[in-house]
Amino acid sequence: MGRKDRVLINGFLIDVEVPSEERLTMHVDLSRMPGYKHVDWVSSLQDLLREIDREYREQKGCNRTSRGRSVRVRYMKGDDGDQHKVAQFQPYPSMIVNALKELRRAVYSTLNMHCIILQEERVGRMKRKLYFLPASSAPTLMSVIEQYNERLDEIKNEAAEFERSAAFKEILEHVREAGEEIEEFHPDLSRIKVSPVPLSLSRRFFEQYLEEERRKALYEVDEARRRGLEALRREIEAKRREMLQAIESDLKRRFKTLLEATEQAVKLFIKTGKGRKTLKRRFDSLMSLVEGVGVEFEEKPFKAVGSVLEAVDNRDMDALIKSVGELAESMGIQPSGNLERDMKMAVKAARGESLLLYAID
Repeated sequence: MGRKDRVLINGFLIDVEVPSEERLTMHVDLSRMPGYKHVDWVSSLQDLLREIDREYREQKGCNRTSRGRSVRVRYMKGDDGDQHKVAQFQPYPSMIVNALKELRRAVYSTLNMHCIILQEERVGRMKRKLYFLPASSAPTLMSVIEQYNERLDEIKNEAAEFERSAAFKEILEHVREAGEEIEEFHPDLSRIKVSPVPLSLSRRFFEQYLEEERRKALYEVDEARRRGLEALRREIEAKRREMLQAIESDLKRRFKTLLEATEQAVKLFIKTGKGRKTLKRRFDSLMSLVEGVGVEFEEKPFKAVGSVLEAVDNRDMDALIKSVGELAESMGIQPSGNLERDMKMAVKAARGESLLLYAID
């Protein structure tokens, strides 16, 4: 298989802050309400929010129906040791809440498109990811983030406008019935922040640094410094290896996922004669990411997948038979002429640990 040579692995570690719909949540202590009166209060609040939703959708010319509004009540122990009933809800129309949800999803979808996931861990109900952004993709990503911030400004303005409405005052009046005095409520919807930290995983960069420090140690006849440099070299190489393996693993996962989707697209085309143009965009995005990261990669499997998707888009059966055969060969499989069988075997090969798609030094 022909290998496409690349040498650079430079970019940025990315830390991202995106406001979530939780920022729109209001907390109301219901503990002052006697008996089960809070149940009636919650029910009437849900009715009020549903009616506000309906009126807001009509005002904005939206014909979609709402699925209803939820108000959560949780029992929390305060600093005084007493149990408190606390209602949690979003005092805004669903259209505003959902707009913030959709924006947040779009931000993380864009990050997943342009970045490599180096690490992933679960913190409570949340997943935290460590992203590596190739240097060549940084301008594109930041440009898209600016567009998202413009959309966030629109959402903030819509929320601020609603806070001045009679409907919002009605919600605050309902809150006062529970014994809470909330005169104003302005959630923090600060800008989406992407904090890039420059990072080079190039072996040459570290070797030059260590060689320079080694020369200093020899000049100063400092044995302890030399031992420290050797320990530093081992730790740097181990961490560098760990991050490079994470890059390779993420790229293989993306290729496997794309190949599985390509298999389904071929099956759909054989059955219905229809193509899926969105997959070609996913393929182009993956190629941009691979080349941006700068790893060496086997060109033939990628080229073959692109040809398969192009044949499906063009509804060209002859080209599809040819490109599926080339894909099978590039994955070390003898083509059988049976499209579904060859695609299935290619996917199986992509799932194998032994498949070498990328080479990282």
